[in-house]
Amino acid sequence: MIKVLATAESLEQGRELVDLGVDQLLIGEAVFGLRIPGHFSEEAMAEMIDYAHQHNVEVIVAANAILHNDKIEQARPFLRRIKALGADKLLVGDTGLIQILKEPDCSMPYIYDAATLVASAGQVNFWSRYGAVASFVAREVPYYELVEMAKEAVIPLYYQVYGATCIHHSRRQLLENYFNYIQAEPSRFEDRHLALSTPNNPDSHYAIFEDSHGTHIFADNDLDLLPYLNDLVECGVNHWFLDGILCPKEHYNRIISVYLEAKRRIESNQWNEEVMQALDEQLHQFQPAYRDLDTGFFLHEPGTVK
Repeated sequence: MIKVLATAESLEQGRELVDLGVDQLLIGEAVFGLRIPGHFSEEAMAEMIDYAHQHNVEVIVAANAILHNDKIEQARPFLRRIKALGADKLLVGDTGLIQILKEPDCSMPYIYDAATLVASAGQVNFWSRYGAVASFVAREVPYYELVEMAKEAVIPLYYQVYGATCIHHSRRQLLENYFNYIQAEPSRFEDRHLALSTPNNPDSHYAIFEDSHGTHIFADNDLDLLPYLNDLVECGVNHWFLDGILCPKEHYNRIISVYLEAKRRIESNQWNEEVMQALDEQLHQFQPAYRDLDTGFFLHEPGTVK
């Protein structure tokens, strides 16, 4: 069975996504959630979990931040509260947090996500022995490698099929430092889509933002693997992640609808070239104008990813 995992920036959007028919929601808060579209209070999490469960939708809470000592000290109370709220799973990449999850009062099912590190079935299967019930695959893993991973993995694999891809993360407050250097107020730029461009390509558009975890820089295009969804299903990768971190709610919800229709078509054996082309055209119409689409590393051949 295909599972569609969507991100929600707010309780309002989470309810809308549940009503659209997503299978799983990823939500989180500011301290432990890394690169999520919005931050939920515990009260909002409780409401979201209750609403989702009424509609048989799972809620995954992001605890995927890089944890220094101060955050590790906060982890136990946080995990107990999330467990008490009734969240279905955690998204985790820090081994310190995984150690704490062994403790009975903090124990919860978790999905392993260590970003670029998850590039082999060996990595996935190792963490399955330490409690992981599923694992994200690194965005840099192309299809030809994914096929081999799926054959050997003993737990389900999540693969990103839409959205922004982070290519750099620094704990430093790079934007704040830059604004200070040019003597400008950062608040003046809050409502802008900030981006970097390379000197030899002024049309390049590497989105950048800053939060309490530091500075994050993203690939200049969003990922669009809708034309290849059936290939993913055929190789056994049927957990699809759509990241809405740089996509406004109105656009993202429409894009989710397109992928949900693709899921229905594939599951009912109604998937063909004509259907795929029509849905992909809709996706391009709903995509924000300032973010282009491509296939990322997915179609790279052996020897081209170095």
